[in-house]
Amino acid sequence: MTLKLKDTFSDIRDFTPFDKSEVKMYTCGPTVYDYVTIGNLRAFITSDILKKSIKYLGYKTFHVMNITDVGHLLGDLEDTEDKLEKSSRIQNKTVWEVAQFYSDYFFDAIKKVNVDVPDVVVKATDTINEQIAMIHLLDEKGYVYKTETGVYFDVSKFKDYSKLAKRDLNEQFAGVRDKVVLDKTKKSQWDFRLWQTEYPNHQMQWDSPWGKGFPGWHIECSSIIHKFIGNSVDIHTGGIDLIFPHHTNEIVQSKSAFGEPFVNFWVHNNFINIDGAKISKSLNNGYKIEDLENRGFNPISLRYLYMIAHYSSVINFTFDSLSSAQEALDKIYMYLKINKGFYNKKASVDPVYKAKFISAIENNIDTPSMLKVLWEVFKDEGLNKNIPVKIATLLDFDKVFGFNFINYISEDKLPADILKLFEDRIVARKNKDWVLSDELRDKIVSKGYLVIDTGSDTILIKS
Repeated sequence: MTLKLKDTFSDIRDFTPFDKSEVKMYTCGPTVYDYVTIGNLRAFITSDILKKSIKYLGYKTFHVMNITDVGHLLGDLEDTEDKLEKSSRIQNKTVWEVAQFYSDYFFDAIKKVNVDVPDVVVKATDTINEQIAMIHLLDEKGYVYKTETGVYFDVSKFKDYSKLAKRDLNEQFAGVRDKVVLDKTKKSQWDFRLWQTEYPNHQMQWDSPWGKGFPGWHIECSSIIHKFIGNSVDIHTGGIDLIFPHHTNEIVQSKSAFGEPFVNFWVHNNFINIDGAKISKSLNNGYKIEDLENRGFNPISLRYLYMIAHYSSVINFTFDSLSSAQEALDKIYMYLKINKGFYNKKASVDPVYKAKFISAIENNIDTPSMLKVLWEVFKDEGLNKNIPVKIATLLDFDKVFGFNFINYISEDKLPADILKLFEDRIVARKNKDWVLSDELRDKIVSKGYLVIDTGSDTILIKS
């Protein structure tokens, strides 16, 4: 069987990378003007699971991600301010300080849900020259025009723009939403900004052939891909909300500039709802990682919860569902803790379950089915006769899941005072002093450890 992936702009088909020696991936990174929420994190967990799955199948990967620290206006059709500029004004900080703070927060957050940092992470502000060069190339090829306020891509020059965008280009914008300001200097309101000028109060400004200014949002990803990957990328990931206009505009400007296939597979994750509603500031439901931690949750449980549904499906987040996810993980964690003495690095992986797991991966990264196989292994009583194989199989699958199973079979470094209490309790049990035994057990538990009596033995582990 071959890996099959759903391409957003076509259909499910066999995955074949442009270069068989390496799969090149690109992920649209965060706009670092605010805290990343658990809704935002679904995109990065999805791309991480996808990458880990591809590696599991034997491919080598090269992964690039951008950090948008300039140019993301609040609305591509609105005469309004840059998202970072707005955050800078509200917080009374420079945009550079704002970008650095929220970038640091982002990387802390993805670490907690075990998302690997891509091989290359690029700030938009570090590729201004490349963005200017690409706009210049598009200009030479006749795709752009200049207005009083900037440089725009002329979508009428791209034959299939309307079909790609799934929009009627004759549609009028007036009344589409409140506060939309039509730029009457543009040929069409569908034309998108490549370079913004005449914005004197913007803190980030660079010289360009078209005047002092800063890049539009869409051009950064195309220029970063061109610089670090090439003209074509195997997989481009991002949230479903980026399909239009961001990814649509990436396609038209990249194909227009370089004339080659741009993206082989577009993989978009769907939204999450919170208690059945969309994430919104008015509902104050844009939860952050620390909101989960403050309620006693392991952030990895969020990763598990998102895998219960396929990445292309809407998932509903509730604290009850997160609790169920954590309880499920805790069962496996406890099993590994109790049986870590059976761990053998040389133990083989069960071939039948491995085949089923690979089949689920190859079916468009079917995470619900992958989890089903995980639980089949966990509940297989026959495998309890060969616990080293059972543990090896769980650890092998975790190369994709990223649940940190390996942490629960490593040796606990137990403090001397805990060991003393544990040894005293063993003596108390031998003497059948059950009152003292219970008191010592409670002291051990209060210090963050578990005592498990198995009948013939007693196990001490960190909780």
